[in-house]
Amino acid sequence: IFFILSSHLVKRCIYCPDGWNQPRCPYGWTQFGSRCFTYNQTPMSWDSAKRHCWGLGANLASVHTYWEHQRLVQLLGNTPVWIGGSKGLKGTWFWSDGTGSFFSQWCWGEPSNGHYENCLQMNSNCWLDSWCGYHLPSVCAKNIVN
Repeated sequence: IFFILSSHLVKRCIYCPDGWNQPRCPYGWTQFGSRCFTYNQTPMSWDSAKRHCWGLGANLASVHTYWEHQRLVQLLGNTPVWIGGSKGLKGTWFWSDGTGSFFSQWCWGEPSNGHYENCLQMNSNCWLDSWCGYHLPSVCAKNIVN
């Protein structure tokens, strides 16, 4: 009875002690740490995917830790998707959301630096550089708003 009552109170708490009102992700988004992620199954180019995420108040997902990478793998399985990395003019990879700390989980032999392979694709358990014009699903991410 206590468990049922306490879970009901947590869900319906109006005047809660500090820490009880935890921020939540919008419907259809999944929380990992302090960010919300959503999968867009419609295949599109990297640039179109980036604009789609902007329309949701988000960015293509940046991945900063192995833990975040593993959570995305669990969420997506073997689905190849666009995430927010791209290669700048000097060949340096960066996140489209402007965040630093470029954690990487490159597939063996990647980045291959092939001609026009300037966008970051996540495949099952690793990343590869790809032509930005390929049409793939994508993952958007945004910070949780209190």
